[in-house]
Amino acid sequence: MVPAKNTRERIASSKGAHSARHNHIRYHGGACTTACLILAALGIAACLIVAALGVAAPVVAQEHAKALKIGVLALGPRNIPVWRCASDEHRQGATEPQRETIPFYVLGLLNELDKLKYVEDRPDTARLSGRRFSVDIRMGTREELAGFAREFAHKPVDVIVAVATTAVRIAQEETREHPIPILFPGISDPVGDGFVGSLARPGGFITGVSHQQVQGSGKRVELFKQMLPGLNRLITLRRPNYAPAEKSLSEIKAAAARMNVEVIDWTVSDRAELQAALAKISRETADGIMILPDTLVISNLDLVLSTSIEQRVPTFGLQDFMSDWGAIGSYGPSAYQAGARIARYIDKIAKGARAGELPVEPIDPMMVVNMKAAACIGVPIPDEVLRQADRIIR
Repeated sequence: MVPAKNTRERIASSKGAHSARHNHIRYHGGACTTACLILAALGIAACLIVAALGVAAPVVAQEHAKALKIGVLALGPRNIPVWRCASDEHRQGATEPQRETIPFYVLGLLNELDKLKYVEDRPDTARLSGRRFSVDIRMGTREELAGFAREFAHKPVDVIVAVATTAVRIAQEETREHPIPILFPGISDPVGDGFVGSLARPGGFITGVSHQQVQGSGKRVELFKQMLPGLNRLITLRRPNYAPAEKSLSEIKAAAARMNVEVIDWTVSDRAELQAALAKISRETADGIMILPDTLVISNLDLVLSTSIEQRVPTFGLQDFMSDWGAIGSYGPSAYQAGARIARYIDKIAKGARAGELPVEPIDPMMVVNMKAAACIGVPIPDEVLRQADRIIR
């Protein structure tokens, strides 16, 4: 498990390529006005009169409420890809491997909570106003996540944020006897996976953001082909019998067939098998690598992206941070924005809403192009592709 850090330390230690304004949490606070202190001394009735007259006053009950406890479950921590080109000009990361300290989803969540005037519950923030909260981030294997979920159920925490389908499933199973609101920042098919009754009326204790990763699979092939006109052989990597990856693969094959692209599908069961498969990749065996919505592969992106750069075989990802880490392009939901959306769910639940009454919300896809990685591999990006990009890493 990653050692606990305060919000500012977590964000400072994150190696994502988000801008400073995204990564920096700005704390809001201020002293109560003299008028407000007088009203508080006079009693609750006076405050009610002021409220009736439309005069703004702090929500004293909320500020003194117990801290909202948020538990986060995520596979990991992942190794952050380390790669460099022949010249130092195109060097990313450091010479020593580093570990992800906080998921991109959680970075977005924390920053949005700050905007909503929530304050992390620490001694150094005691004088700041706002609803207090604490975040307990647990990252580990499937077996470890099951134990963490049981801990969350018995503490209990007020809400669980489960990152990815596997974590949601574990949280659901381990909290059946102690129901806790479970929020997911990105699931392709929450209805099909049995997490919610419907998108509009989830029911139960689970809701969150639908990221449409599977549904955008065909579009990713089209964009990759536009970036790489010579794309004729496309490698996909996935865990056997993992439903999201299988559904994505079906869409990829259909799109690839229309463009005369051969899909070379490899299945792997663990990191060692993935490493062995990647050892076979070269410009002679493939023209590109496509990342599927597969928890095993995404948990081991360091292997995929490092191989991609070393062998000069470009990779196309399905979330924005994959481009930050070395894919030449990506198309899909922003993990950071999805996390921010989850903060608003938390705010509603803190104010009395039930998770099952909050609709599952979709999040729009975005396209990111990494010009540094493309230049490193030797892939010129056509202007027509750049015009489609929502963000360009130069």
